[in-house]
Amino acid sequence: MLLDDDHRVIGYVEPGVRLEEHAWVGNHEVQGVERLLTMPTRVVWARWQGRLYETVARVAPLAPPEHGCTGQYILNHDRFEYVDKAGVRMNARRRRVHPLPILTVESGTGMPPWAGSWAHDRISLSDTVPEGFELWKFEQLE
Repeated sequence: MLLDDDHRVIGYVEPGVRLEEHAWVGNHEVQGVERLLTMPTRVVWARWQGRLYETVARVAPLAPPEHGCTGQYILNHDRFEYVDKAGVRMNARRRRVHPLPILTVESGTGMPPWAGSWAHDRISLSDTVPEGFELWKFEQLE
């Protein structure tokens, strides 16, 4: 979900599958969301029964662009941190878990303590890192 500065839902993308099934680098649905983040935008990856998910009936779904650049770096403009997607290692399933859904997921059980730590923050993607941003080392999920 994309939020305005007052944390109200302004749009959402319906991935149609569980977080664990689409949270990998190269997934078409996640890349679509990435293409929406050309400017710093508040992001939260909401769970099906989460508090925010219940509000989507009030806004129209977004159709992410099919083509375009996504950027190598996920930038957090509130924390001045970034994640390098190219630095994410492959897990035991031979996939690289995508940091964006995990870092912005609405809180829930069964996730590492750092999951959701970027939820509601202003996020964008870029091929360059602004001065003053520090690398946040994304821990691989198995």
